Amino acid sequence: MKTSGQVLSQAEERLGEQLSATVSQFYRGLDASTAQTIRDAPTPEEAARIVEALRRGRPLEVLLVGGSAAIGAVLGALAQRFVANASVAGIPVMAPMGFAGPLVGVASPIGVSGRSSMAAGGLSFSAGAALYYLITRQQVLP
Repeated sequence: MKTSGQVLSQAEERLGEQLSATVSQFYRGLDASTAQTIRDAPTPEEAARIVEALRRGRPLEVLLVGGSAAIGAVLGALAQRFVANASVAGIPVMAPMGFAGPLVGVASPIGVSGRSSMAAGGLSFSAGAALYYLITRQQVLP
């Protein structure tokens, strides 16, 4: 007989697998649609313009990356403040948490702007926590 914890763990695993499959299917559909749009371009120059636009990204995507970085820095500083500016061996305890952003971004089946947003937000979170620690720590007088 399974414990309630084992049942919950199994349900969470199934939910994660289903969510991953749904996201992957969504992006495969977008990829196919994009490929068809490029193929249907009336001239090679038009197809090249589409590819260039995809490579550059939309202005909103660029703002999303910048916004993610700014919010990450603020949240990192607030998180470090929340834990009373604690540190272990001189490293702010919240700083390593920011590395989750780039790791999730790399593992996610999303576009480069989404991955960049996760990386920028996560690394800025670490920077915000570190800056808060450095600016507000108490200096020990000799």
